[in-house]
Amino acid sequence: MKRKIIHVIILFISMTVFSQNNEIGVFIGGSNYIGDVGPTTYINPFKYNGSRLKLLETIGTETTFYSLGLIYRKNFNSRISARFKINYANIGSDDKMPSSDLYRQQRGKSFQNTILEYGLGIDFNFIDFDVLDSSIQMTPYINTGISLFSSNLLRYKKGISSAEKYGSFYNYSIPITIGYKIKPFQSFIIGFEITANATFTDNLDGNDPHENAIIAPLYDEAFGSTLSNDWYVFSGITLTYLFGNKKCYCPN
Repeated sequence: MKRKIIHVIILFISMTVFSQNNEIGVFIGGSNYIGDVGPTTYINPFKYNGSRLKLLETIGTETTFYSLGLIYRKNFNSRISARFKINYANIGSDDKMPSSDLYRQQRGKSFQNTILEYGLGIDFNFIDFDVLDSSIQMTPYINTGISLFSSNLLRYKKGISSAEKYGSFYNYSIPITIGYKIKPFQSFIIGFEITANATFTDNLDGNDPHENAIIAPLYDEAFGSTLSNDWYVFSGITLTYLFGNKKCYCPN
């Protein structure tokens, strides 16, 4: 599945790189999760049990959750563009965080997980954004589409509060992005965006494991609400580079 998606994207890019309405770049930011473990804060990047004031000290440790990605964007006109992205993120939460509900703090569950995401979507600019214009361009924008992601299967041993990994799975999510971007230079675009990803699984946190009958007695049963699925959120900065040959409008 992943190979087929990558092959289609490479073919699409190779057919469109001859005009300077292509962008390639990176996404750097924080991540958070919304589900059945820990607080239900919707936008809470970089934070787990640590403080944002100590962010540089905690990057790469279990107290900070980040997201990194690659972006390719094809601009069809000043309002509409297509986007392909690959993102990697770590997520997690802890019932014992002070902002959790009291019953969750008493339960005391915690987990960590990773997400590798491949996505296709459409950007819509609210203001004309001409990538060929040498003047400064800026606009708010929205994006949506569909993403395929892989993550770890988790479960909780009886008497143990932290989830353990026992496999992996694939699932889909629907991204909903709001952002603001600016082109301060001829060939570079900077964006600030937040993406909430609605998944089709309720098990990013291990609250609903599907055990076989033999080992099921060793692990906790499902817990939490069954009324909604899990979400993961990316908040951060994009930096993209415009490339390709400029269109020529010279008379024959």
